[in-house]
This record gives sequence, C-alpha cells and structure tokens, in this order.
Amino acid sequence: MTSVDVIAAEPSRSCGDCTACCEGWLDDASLDMKPGKACAHLKNSACSIYETRPEKPCRRFTCAWLHEPEQYPEDMRPDRSGAIVMWDRYWQDWQVLRAVPTGEKIPPQTFEWLRESAKSQGLPLLFVERTLGGEGYAGDQLFAMGSPAFAEAVRKGFQDDDLFGMASPHW
Repeated sequence: MTSVDVIAAEPSRSCGDCTACCEGWLDDASLDMKPGKACAHLKNSACSIYETRPEKPCRRFTCAWLHEPEQYPEDMRPDRSGAIVMWDRYWQDWQVLRAVPTGEKIPPQTFEWLRESAKSQGLPLLFVERTLGGEGYAGDQLFAMGSPAFAEAVRKGFQDDDLFGMASPHW
C-alpha cells in the first residue's frame, strides 16, 4: 500500500481537543509512535511541541474530517467516531478511503457510515482491525471493500507488501 503526499489547501476546521492521530493509532517511526504507543510529545491531551512540530507527519497530515467538512459531519471527528479516515491514499492505481480505528475495531455505526460514504463516492474502503493483547499492540489485519472491479484488482494484483484480507469483495 502506498500513500501519496498531497499538498492540500489549509483545512477549514481545526482539531480542537481531538488528538486521535497523536494517541498512537497511526504509525510513525520518526516519532516512535505506533498503535498502543502515543507520540512522546503528547502531554496532558495536547502537543507539547505544537509550535515547533515537524513538517512530516505533523503539519502535513490532515484526516478526512479535518480536510472535507462538507463530506464528514461533526460526529465523524476521530475522537467521537472511533476512526481516523484518510482521504489522500492510494492502493496501486486506485484512490481509496483508508480508515484506522482508535482502538481495536471501528465501531459498527461508524463503519456503516464509512461503507455508505465510500460507496456513494465510488471509492473502495480499506480498513484496519487491530489485535491488542496483554502486552499491547500485537498486529493489524487490513480489509478491503469496494466494487467488483476493485475486488478483481485486489485478487489479481496484490503483492507481498499489499497483503490484506478481503472483508467482503463487494459493498
């Protein structure tokens, strides 16, 4: 799976008190952040280096809720919905919506909203389910949903670094 660096216009929303992307639900080696391990700079529910935070990933990353307010209602803010949705992702040549939970799984109501939203936009949905155990993060399983054409592309085209399960080949 690859992602594309997209230089987007400034978001019209602000994060407010949402820190889901800093709480360890996204991976970033430069910040030693991974599922179950928050960014070391997250202190008292705020970024302790906000004014000097790095360009990548901190300044460049915008979740779909932040970037597309007309598409994502207030209750889809990551700390409220239980999912961080990324709007600027690709799998091979397909633009996709990518969603990661702020826990083990995306809550059912949020998942259904995402499924319908992706379908209405004509975009495949890639999503993660995590395994968290007594010693913390144990791994991810990536699933995909989309059109029959996307399902066929997945069957024909996944490579070693694209391994993921098919939650359902169709919507």
